Amino acid sequence: MTFARLQQIYRRQDPPAWGASYQPGILATREEAPNISRAAQMWSQKLQRYVHALSATEQAAVRLALFHPQLFELQEQRMLPVTERQHPLVGHPRAVGMELSPLPGTVIVAERLDLLRVHGWIRHHDADVQETKLVPTPMFGDLLLFLADERGPYAVNWTIKHADEDFGRSVNLRSRVRNAVADASAARARHAIEEQLYLDGGIRTVRVVADTVPQKLDHNLRLLFLHQRPMRLLEHGIQRELEDRIRAGIGGEPPQAALLGVTHRHSCDYQDVRHAFFCMLWERRVKVELIDELILVDRPLNAERNPVLTRYSHLFSREV
Repeated sequence: MTFARLQQIYRRQDPPAWGASYQPGILATREEAPNISRAAQMWSQKLQRYVHALSATEQAAVRLALFHPQLFELQEQRMLPVTERQHPLVGHPRAVGMELSPLPGTVIVAERLDLLRVHGWIRHHDADVQETKLVPTPMFGDLLLFLADERGPYAVNWTIKHADEDFGRSVNLRSRVRNAVADASAARARHAIEEQLYLDGGIRTVRVVADTVPQKLDHNLRLLFLHQRPMRLLEHGIQRELEDRIRAGIGGEPPQAALLGVTHRHSCDYQDVRHAFFCMLWERRVKVELIDELILVDRPLNAERNPVLTRYSHLFSREV
């Protein structure tokens, strides 16, 4: 971390913008993403911007989060404030009039937990006063979800690793090898600081690992996610006919028959009809089984037996 890099982070994130204007603290680019990461920029039709994910597990988590109909905002690679800042919802139109607890800052939290030794600092020479100062450097969260329920808007913090054991070690391989005990202690301390920081603001932290999203569900969400952005929209009547035929064929006729039927009946482009089919599944206008069955156009769809939003409600709820 250099002072120039620190200034860049603050320009992006102090305070973070909303919607399409949001800029992550770490971009999924060759220059900024960790060398060992599988970074990706994922277009979100809902957010109207690219979401920057730094690992395959983060990519799966992003798709699952964006599938939730009550999610209205997502902020990835968000800087954890080093000093007191307003609650993350402050400034959003949905939160007008709400009483929200501030975040105390990681320095205060680390000091309270007797973990100040693991906080990052850099030396910076202030030319104006001819003095060298220690400046705290920020940590980053993975995904901060903003959702709404009958009580109003709220936030949930997702911290993401490949496996459970990774929460007890850093991503720095040299640090792990040089002193595994100290590395594990520092990793646990950083997670404790993050969790307590958000807890002070009434925000719960959820741990997400690769196994959280099973392979079939991840395959299906990846497929549907690719079709979330409208291409050439079919006329409303044709879309309704396609929906009705797909819904009627669940458990019997493969969707391919409906796609070809609508294509020939209305002289449409097959790719437009196929795209509309996947889009209606992503938008949950037609609900089918996504956890235990693969979505294939040449095999019958199965009725939703294991709803995704019910199965994973604990990841999205404001309380445990």
